[in-house]
Amino acid sequence: MGILVNDTILRLFLGNLFTCTIPLGLLFLYFISLGTYNITFHPLAKFPAFTGWHETYHELFGAPGKTFGNKIQKMHEDYGPIVRINPHELHVSDHGFFDVLFAGGSARRDKYPPSASVQGAPGGIFGTLNHDAHRMRRSAISGFFSKQSVVVHEGLIHEKPCEVFKTYATEGNPFDIHVPLLAYAIESYCAHALGETDQAKWRKSIIGLLHFNPIVRQFPWFLSFAFELLMWLIRPVSSDLALVTRVLLSLNNFNRSKTLVGHGRPSQRGHQVSEDNGSLMQAILTSNLPQGEKGFKRMAQESFTVLTASGDTIGRTPTTAVYHLLSDPNQLAKLKEELRAVMPDSSMDVPLRKLESLPWITAVIKESLRISTLVTMKVVLQAPTECLAYQDWVIPTNTPIGMTFADLMMDPEAFPDPRRFDPERWLESHPLYAQNTKCFFPFGRGHRNCIGLNLARAEMYVALAKIMSRIDMELYDVIRERDVDHYRDCFLGEPRDDTKGVRVKILRLLD
Repeated sequence: MGILVNDTILRLFLGNLFTCTIPLGLLFLYFISLGTYNITFHPLAKFPAFTGWHETYHELFGAPGKTFGNKIQKMHEDYGPIVRINPHELHVSDHGFFDVLFAGGSARRDKYPPSASVQGAPGGIFGTLNHDAHRMRRSAISGFFSKQSVVVHEGLIHEKPCEVFKTYATEGNPFDIHVPLLAYAIESYCAHALGETDQAKWRKSIIGLLHFNPIVRQFPWFLSFAFELLMWLIRPVSSDLALVTRVLLSLNNFNRSKTLVGHGRPSQRGHQVSEDNGSLMQAILTSNLPQGEKGFKRMAQESFTVLTASGDTIGRTPTTAVYHLLSDPNQLAKLKEELRAVMPDSSMDVPLRKLESLPWITAVIKESLRISTLVTMKVVLQAPTECLAYQDWVIPTNTPIGMTFADLMMDPEAFPDPRRFDPERWLESHPLYAQNTKCFFPFGRGHRNCIGLNLARAEMYVALAKIMSRIDMELYDVIRERDVDHYRDCFLGEPRDDTKGVRVKILRLLD
């Protein structure tokens, strides 16, 4: 009897083993075939290649400061200016190719889905994949961010900088200057684009989104999925994600209330439009966009896109400028002297056009934009209708191709001694001025460049002029490697986890 039982068990075991072996074997053959295809027959097989898991590991589990961006740089050092960083995607590190990939005119460029999804707002222009859809959405709000529009709203930009600094000045304690500069950037944006000035509720969400960014890059669907969940389900998973979700919901409710409540007038397409000073929402509602593009959810995503893109990028550049100016008394003295010539009374508002004509503050802002290397994430586009050529390589149509702005802006071949803060690079008398200008693209170029660059530049000029003409201050326990330089890639570069911020002590505040 025992022999029969054991024989039955053995038969069952062998049968189950055979049943399991077939799918496992098929799975093994699938991966072998996939690997063989990627290495031998894939359209990108001729390019030096790495696996997709290589990227995922370094993004999620790599040691602090050892980002995948660092690994891409090492790949280029070992294999040349064009590499295949995963089975589907190329990366190019060459200034000469930038205008080819980020082209304007008749060129068509789609955005690669994983690159577009990092904000979780597919309805915003940053998250729009298709070239035609992007141009349609962008054209509806481009006038709102034009140079003329910024000049019209210049008063809003002038009234904020010293206002947000007064609180810190009266306390008399050292503080991280990035905090009020970020508050100023967001408050100016809220006043200009949203028609309100309560920036506090938006600020933490921007930081939250940045900290969550490395995960989102590997799982592009995650933010869109999370935004559909209830808040009580999100909060235990991530407080940062909960903050971002709350802001997106707030923008949705804000747009709804501004449209449906209060004094307004109907647009030509039947919406009720608020009679505010020309908000982003009003620009969308009164545009020629199809009706389906004017829903509250899409407008919230557009507002969210511009808010997150404009806030910390604008706050960081003046922060970088303040650090380097306070570290070099000669450069600081040049700026103060230039400002005194046009601002004999430090409380006066100098027109933006006048500030933009000043050579030294312009040079300081350009060098701050370069050395702060704002966007550290690779930006990936596709050419859907043409093969692109690079040196002897022909890149197949629709291939995802990435470039990293930060690496190019710190390239020693384009900018000798790139870690040195040297505003003189941007004076027309400098021997490398033409080369520097050609290699300078902090806001991108072509159809996919930053739509808010005019507003961003205006805020940088005004903030730096107001602060440096009205406030005497000194650095307080700031270490560049810890508090200033980028150590983490969170779409924007972040300093080390143990940073204390760019802390300053105000010595004198002029009324």
